[in-house]
Amino acid sequence: MKWLKPGKDNREERMNFVEYWADYVRTHPPNDWSRQQNIIINSQIQSARAAKLTPRQYLEIKGEVCRR
Repeated sequence: MKWLKPGKDNREERMNFVEYWADYVRTHPPNDWSRQQNIIINSQIQSARAAKLTPRQYLEIKGEVCRR
């Protein structure tokens, strides 16, 4: 397994992480990495529910126009 290498900018950092994670998924059993994915997804859902934003507020934060 390769180590996660730092990038010179945000894009390179993100691409390095994608390569690192793809290698991790290929070299580890599904039970290992799917458990980790589950933790991340559940925490994102929990954070979204705690924010209590309306769709309009969410889109305003993103700088997009709500068409509803």
